[in-house]
Amino acid sequence: MPSSATVKQRNSAGAKPRKKRNGGKKLGRGGWKSLWPLLVCLAITPFAVRAASILALEGPKAFALLYPWVEVVRSPALHVPPDWLGTLSQWMIFLQYPLYGLLMTLTFRADKHLRAFIIGLVAHFSGLLSVVILAYLA
Repeated sequence: MPSSATVKQRNSAGAKPRKKRNGGKKLGRGGWKSLWPLLVCLAITPFAVRAASILALEGPKAFALLYPWVEVVRSPALHVPPDWLGTLSQWMIFLQYPLYGLLMTLTFRADKHLRAFIIGLVAHFSGLLSVVILAYLA
């Protein structure tokens, strides 16, 4: 058994440098690539507004499939004042999909790509479920 005098002490100055995994490239946690869910949802919004004008001719149920949170705001069970309904509905039309994109971007930045898509779907379908529940309560 070697004596303690013959064992070399390791210090931090003599340690071997670790190799970087990405070939020396520094990857930031965020960056513009992690913002693509928000950018896609921002790009979808004008097309969804156009589709809403067509679906409004089919009736409120078809419109609620595309914009459920607008129908939640319009629900008589919430007792929103009538003078606020028009403004609040317009805000929800233009902010619904960007808010989905923001939720998905926050999850996407944590390297949970499939989970980000699922969270966007859950947000949309929870709006649909809210429409059904509020229609039952009203």
